Amino acid sequence: MNIMKLTHSFPCLLRGLAILGLAGVLTGCGPAGSGSGEGRESIRIAMLPKLVNIDYFDACHKGAKEAAEAVGAQLIYDGPKSPSGAEQNNFIETWIRQRVDAICVAPNQPKTIRRFVKKAKSHDIKVITWDSDAPQSGRDLFVNQVEEQALGQALIDDLAQQMDEDGKWAIAIASLDAHNLNAWRRHAIARAKEAYPEMTLVATEITKEDENLARQKVQTLLNAYPQLEGIIAFDSNSVPGAAEAIKRAGKVGEVHLTGCSTPKKMRPYIEDEILESFYLWDPTQLGGLTVRLAYRLAKGKPIKDGVEIPGYGKLNLSQSDPTTVIMSEPIRFTKENIDELDFGI
Repeated sequence: MNIMKLTHSFPCLLRGLAILGLAGVLTGCGPAGSGSGEGRESIRIAMLPKLVNIDYFDACHKGAKEAAEAVGAQLIYDGPKSPSGAEQNNFIETWIRQRVDAICVAPNQPKTIRRFVKKAKSHDIKVITWDSDAPQSGRDLFVNQVEEQALGQALIDDLAQQMDEDGKWAIAIASLDAHNLNAWRRHAIARAKEAYPEMTLVATEITKEDENLARQKVQTLLNAYPQLEGIIAFDSNSVPGAAEAIKRAGKVGEVHLTGCSTPKKMRPYIEDEILESFYLWDPTQLGGLTVRLAYRLAKGKPIKDGVEIPGYGKLNLSQSDPTTVIMSEPIRFTKENIDELDFGI
């Protein structure tokens, strides 16, 4: 639904010390040897979202905790309160010093984690990216919620159908750094150029993972382009922000909207027919699968196409990259199915 700017300030030092001091406070399970999990070894898995305290990553955390309990691993789950790559790197540095067995990171700025991945691997720490990739970082595995091209094309095909394949459209996106969001964006644009030549992309607005900023940006967009007919919002905060802007501008039915977001946020907008559809996958499954694969890597077990993963099923590896796991197909949410597939978020 899928991010930096900290300097080495005194508050950051205090925060780093706090993280070190709380190293023993491990989320999601008891000490090694307790419970009825599949393993008894003290495997420690550190999991880093793009940011904490948003519905999407809270759901990922829930799935991660359940999986850690099932396999008998210890889970540390923490992250920045804003989409900061520099702050993410502070967490990774701390976990390397603590010699955890695996680090799972959803990188805000993929290029910046490369040296930390190299350092982690020099200490035999497995590194997994999840939700968003850092393909040049040297990570061991990427757990991808959906195939990027499939989602990008589904979004633009959906919008094109609503727009009758003609007119001006725009993009709202949290960041131009996040690998997943921008892969979806690139595939959507390429598909539009190939399949919908009468549709014209007029603007791309950066919303910084902030719902209120997304609303403001889209309000400005609607004023600047009074003939705008469609918007794709690529992240969980941009979609409700854009929907609210359309509602306030009195453009319901005139400006079509789709994107990636969470059911709880979008339910009122779907019910009021401010938008027809949005897309997601099960984020609890994403968190759970990531932890199970991190545990498997830490135990020295191979990740192969078709391997059966308890609680998930058979793995599907990307044909273009055998170090990428494709979790599922994107799910299209509408008024008809949103109450059946809300995933509790």
